[in-house]
Amino acid sequence: MKKTMARILTTKYGLFLLGTLALLWPTSLLAEEPQHLRLSLRALGMGNAFVAAANDESSLYYNPAGLASVQRSFFEILSTNVTVNQNLIDMGNQSGSDQTAFVGDLIGNKIYAEGGLGLLSFTAPYWGWSTFAGFTMDATIHNPTIPYFDVLGYAQYGALGGFAVTMYDQLIDVGVSLKYISRAGIGKTFHIVDFLDPKFDTKIQDDFVNKSQVSSDVGATYHIDQWYNYNLKVSAVMKDIGGLDFGSSGSIPTTVNFGLASESEFAGFDLLVAADLVDATFAATEKKSFARNFNMGAELGLSKRSNGGHHALAFRLGKKGPYPTKGISFNPPYLPIMIDYASWSEEVGAVAGAKEDKRQTIQLSFNF
Repeated sequence: MKKTMARILTTKYGLFLLGTLALLWPTSLLAEEPQHLRLSLRALGMGNAFVAAANDESSLYYNPAGLASVQRSFFEILSTNVTVNQNLIDMGNQSGSDQTAFVGDLIGNKIYAEGGLGLLSFTAPYWGWSTFAGFTMDATIHNPTIPYFDVLGYAQYGALGGFAVTMYDQLIDVGVSLKYISRAGIGKTFHIVDFLDPKFDTKIQDDFVNKSQVSSDVGATYHIDQWYNYNLKVSAVMKDIGGLDFGSSGSIPTTVNFGLASESEFAGFDLLVAADLVDATFAATEKKSFARNFNMGAELGLSKRSNGGHHALAFRLGKKGPYPTKGISFNPPYLPIMIDYASWSEEVGAVAGAKEDKRQTIQLSFNF
């Protein structure tokens, strides 16, 4: 995948294609969006509030202390997901005669597409590993009269492993994970005249970045004594210690996240409620905005299955920053298939409520 992306992006024709896409489906404030390795659709449906709620295979990506809350083993043979933003969907639904006017209305908005792949990952109580690969394409159009645009395109793959321990009579869980990520891509501003330069391909190859990084996460969870029918826990995690620097294709700084979660039962359903304050030190954004970094959500699950304790059917609602989210999972009994869907939004402006980018993600997983 990395080599394929490299061949595409380091040619004049590949970048011209990205530029054309940017002109058709423009974007806004690219640098304001925090980057990630892999997002859980379960978490996205409930506002991406998963620091304390983590109790499945995605614990390695949110809080390794959550591995202590995993109750059943989960082996992911293969999973694949795709994310598109609403502007891209709307553009695809326009007829040929309406596209020109529609493109004019989209000046200053974002196009975003992302794909992900998981392969042969395993999670069990207190330990696990995960492998992943994916690509991201993001672009921003400026000045419709004499266009220039920013392009960020990369492919990445990586592996994570971690474990957790329980201390003080199961009162405190502590988890540690180690990750290796390799990313190949480019982030650059292009002007129309750049494509006329006979040395354009050579210059792009010089700017193309291929970097590998190693980092770790450390998390802790404190279990509060049961309150009525609620099992409460409070978590903190330091993610990507030392930071992940991929040059022009982006970076993921060290962040500190806090979370609160409760598990109980409601009308025969398992109820999970969570709230997070992510990036408490504002390392990933230029503007300080607690409202942007506050996530909350809930999940109602019916009939737990043996594959990692996922439910046969689950419904989710939440708020990621100022924007609502929703999701659903279908995990039919006796079949090694799970389908997840999430509708969510990313804040691509400087502060909460400045610029909403609506997205939809669907994932198919083969597991047991």
